[in-house]
Parts: sequence; structure tokens; C-alpha cells
Amino acid sequence: MKKIALLLPDQFFASSVTALVDLLHITNGCWGRDKPPLFCWQLLSATGDAVISSSGLKFAVEGDFSRAADADVIYLPGVGYRDLAEYERRLSSGSGLCARILAWQREGRLLAGNCTGVAWLAQSGVLNGEEATVSWWLSDWFRRRYPAVKLRAHAVLVEAGNLLTSGAATSHHNLGLRLVERFAGADLAMMCARLMLVDIRRESQAPYANFQQYFGHGDALIARSQQWLQQRLAEPFRLDELARAVGASERTLIRRFRVALGDTPLHYLQQLRLHAARRLLETTSLGLEQIVAEVGYSDVSTFRRLFKRELACTPGEYRRAGK
Repeated sequence: MKKIALLLPDQFFASSVTALVDLLHITNGCWGRDKPPLFCWQLLSATGDAVISSSGLKFAVEGDFSRAADADVIYLPGVGYRDLAEYERRLSSGSGLCARILAWQREGRLLAGNCTGVAWLAQSGVLNGEEATVSWWLSDWFRRRYPAVKLRAHAVLVEAGNLLTSGAATSHHNLGLRLVERFAGADLAMMCARLMLVDIRRESQAPYANFQQYFGHGDALIARSQQWLQQRLAEPFRLDELARAVGASERTLIRRFRVALGDTPLHYLQQLRLHAARRLLETTSLGLEQIVAEVGYSDVSTFRRLFKRELACTPGEYRRAGK
């Protein structure tokens, strides 16, 4: 029997916990009611006391985080926060939990994080040098705060040895099904996926993401630059032309882009073009060649490779996912 410890930090998402418990329960049923359960689980809080989820639901627990020491899998659910500054303070003050995560890694435990909860794994350092994913809306912040992590921003699920990370919200289903597959095989995982109506094959968060991470920075120079690039989306990019248009040196422009957006002007333009292409894939029946031309590219194969690299799916897969 495999033991799963679900850690419940402050403001955890209830569904990030209950959905995984439901999946484990369903898996035990599919495994066979005449057999010993395949999984058992326990809910743990920092103090061992009952804890309140971000939605106000109260959860009883079986003890504090130290009880996870004998677990095969340690899982950190998504968590809510008022703003990123508040969440950063919470992460920075969580040295006790981070120390436990490092110790569990050294002991060979499988560590799993969902949604915003992936930040706890990154904060502890166990993701340094490893591939991981996170909620799509945190991707720019995550890259800036944890540059040693090899972020696959739009991936639904990333597995790196004994580290499992999943993206936004309901990707906890994919994480849970991967645990089932890992411990009990692909056939049982597929059976559970069908019962729960979960697409076990989805690989990208991109069809659900929007462009909000590129706004709200408060830098007037960068805002003018964004507007200028938006108006000339299909034109060839020249940094010197952009700098002259907004009245700044190229060096200043690059520096301010990095501070405001965590990006370069050219990569930002690529993201802008990809965002426009996504909207055209979603809302029109235009062929890919027409869409590529609309957003400033001349070579379809180059665009297709860029789309796959940045969004973890092909344009065709993206269009089908949106239907």
C-alpha cells in the first residue's frame, strides 16, 4: 500500500485536496474491492490542528507535517493569496516547511506540487536544475524568482525523477492519474480517467491562458512600447526603431523591459504574435498560412516550431482543444 501525505498550508485550495482524495478512493475501488487498498492517505497541517481552506471550508487533520516522514508521496496543493507580495512573504517565512521538503528529498520521497503550491518546492530548492511547471499566470513571476528552475511554462504536467509538478487548478487530476500510472500501471490509470472524465493526454495549459501577465507593471515607457509593438505586429522588428519611437536608448529599453516584464523586447513581441495567433485559431476558420502572415511570420514551419516550443502544443492541437 502506498501512503500519500497531503500537506495543507494556509489558504490551500479545497478542490486541490479533495479531488486527489476522490481519485485515490476511486482507484482503490477500480483496483478491486476484494484486494487490499492500493493507496492510503492522510491530511496534515503545520500545527496538527484543523485548518481552513481558501474558500472557508474547515478540514480535520491527522497530525502535523512531521507525520509525513514515512509517506511514499508528499503532496503540496494549490494555495490562494491576496497578491504576490503577500505570497512572497509567506514563502520567505516558511523556512521550516522548506527544510522538511529538502529532508524528504534526500530520503527519496516522491514530492508533488500542484498549481501555486509548486512555489513551495521551488522555494525549498529541490527544483533547482530540474524541469517543472506551474500555474500559467505565475510563469513570468516564477522565472524571475526561481531562475535556477527549468520552467516549462505551459506544460500541464512535468516529471523529473521523484519530482512531479502540475499546472493550474484542475491539472491536479493529471498529477493524480500519473501517480496511479506510476504505482499501478497505465491500464488502471486510464480506467480511472474515463470514470472521472479526465483527458489524460492533455499536455498544454496554453488554450486556457490569457495575456494578463504582461500588464499592470506601471511603467509608462514600457506601456508605450507595448502599444507601438501591438500596432506594428506584422512588421519586421528593429530594436533601434522601437527605441527612437518611445524616446529611449536601446540599453534603457532592454533594462526597463526586463524590470517591468521579465522579458526582452523581441521575446515579448514573439509572445504578442503568439497571443494574436491563438485568438485567430480560436475565433476564425483561417488556415495556418493566413494566420502566420497576419501575425508577422513568413515561414509556416518556423512558426509551427515556435508555437510548439512556447506553448507545448501544435497550432492544430490548440485549435482542437478550443472546440
